[in-house]
Amino acid sequence: MNVKTLPRWLLILISLVTLASGLVQVVAPAFILSLLSADVTATTKHFFGIVGMFMVLFGGMLLQVLISRRSNAPVFLWAGLQKIGSSSSVALGVFHHIFGRLALLVAGFDLLSGILIFIYLMLLKSEGSPS
Repeated sequence: MNVKTLPRWLLILISLVTLASGLVQVVAPAFILSLLSADVTATTKHFFGIVGMFMVLFGGMLLQVLISRRSNAPVFLWAGLQKIGSSSSVALGVFHHIFGRLALLVAGFDLLSGILIFIYLMLLKSEGSPS
């Protein structure tokens, strides 16, 4: 077992959670918006569904590269940036009273996910071998 094994499995779990929660967001945006104490309108449902679609795409992309065991640095770079950006966006939404405080759990999950993705990317680069 090498140093990448645990982070890889954690990232597989994170990618599955991202993919699944994004799919729920696409199918039932009003449900998720309600959980986050956000306004539920036709506009917010529409745009929240679009965000969910991108969660499905990024979660699926990350999952595919992890399962294939390919060292694809750009995938990890962009997936990490997506998670950091998502964390910042959700935290700003709480700050601006768009989302309730429960959304800070989402922001925290995304922040930790992004950090783990970047740690994994550094491990890949330091080892110089395929994931």
